[in-house]
Amino acid sequence: MLGCQDFCGYYDWTFHYIRRRWGNQALGRFMSEAIGEESQSHYSKAAADGLRGLLQCWDKTGSDEHCDWTFRLDEQRNLLRWDMRQCPSKGFLLNNDLNADEDYCDHCMGWIVPLLDRAGIEVVAHEHNHCGQCWAEMRVRGQPYETLSGRPGDIQLDPRWQRGFVDRWRAGIKQSVEGGVSGARDAADPCDVIIARLRSPTRSHRPGGDSNVLGSAAAGLRANAIVTGETYASGDAEDGEPLVVILDDRPDSRQLQDVARRFNATPSEQRPLLTCAYLPDGGAADFLSHRIPRPIPILPLLIRAGLYQHNPGSPHPTSAEFALLLARAVEKATDH
Repeated sequence: MLGCQDFCGYYDWTFHYIRRRWGNQALGRFMSEAIGEESQSHYSKAAADGLRGLLQCWDKTGSDEHCDWTFRLDEQRNLLRWDMRQCPSKGFLLNNDLNADEDYCDHCMGWIVPLLDRAGIEVVAHEHNHCGQCWAEMRVRGQPYETLSGRPGDIQLDPRWQRGFVDRWRAGIKQSVEGGVSGARDAADPCDVIIARLRSPTRSHRPGGDSNVLGSAAAGLRANAIVTGETYASGDAEDGEPLVVILDDRPDSRQLQDVARRFNATPSEQRPLLTCAYLPDGGAADFLSHRIPRPIPILPLLIRAGLYQHNPGSPHPTSAEFALLLARAVEKATDH
């Protein structure tokens, strides 16, 4: 008999297969209909009793699945909130080094939002960091509510929230990626943000640079367009600012300090787009504590381009290798 987390690896592979074969729209339909309407129909019945009914239903789910989370219901504020300290579903993937799909965590909102919407419940806000932590607030639609954000128990006050890349939803709609660039400021897809940056007009620069500076002539990118965090930290602007910097998941503290120094000393309109692979063990650095924004994830674009397939237990590509893969992915995207 399958345990309550054993299906998660199959979920991850299924999401990847549907997305690759039929696209994001088909995957959204699968999440809404096959997951939401069929396997989670008991939440529709629970929602007939409003927020309290949903609380009782999720309490049982959390007990069955051993969720490390807290639910708070405040009917006077018209709010039901969860704070997930360690998701057993995403945790299964992290613990088993699994990463087939480009965005496993989005399936929760993929079925919750449309299912609850049909029951008159609105997901007011949701965020997840792809490292096993998330939160959400729900209300009876059309009635005033007050948030419980910032109170004791808020996962955003937990040091673990500093890790990973945060996706945000408001009023049931996925929000634009923080750190977006001109031409993609409203993009909710990190792939669009990266492609827009590398399609940006070439900035003036002096030719040259050391052998660690990675552009790709084959991809039509100018020299020094994509550089590793190590190169960015050790260099200066005499060769021109790069367009994209790929930071290691676990750079040493000195390297991050040097990245932050150069990044923050650069005028905002000339700063590179910081990116990271966010390899699937949940151990990425706390970039925020070094006064730089959370980097944009590159694996979604590489997976979508068919250039990266995660092999559990195998050595990961280096940042230099990821830079070359990213250049090829952008080339493929711009050819279509």
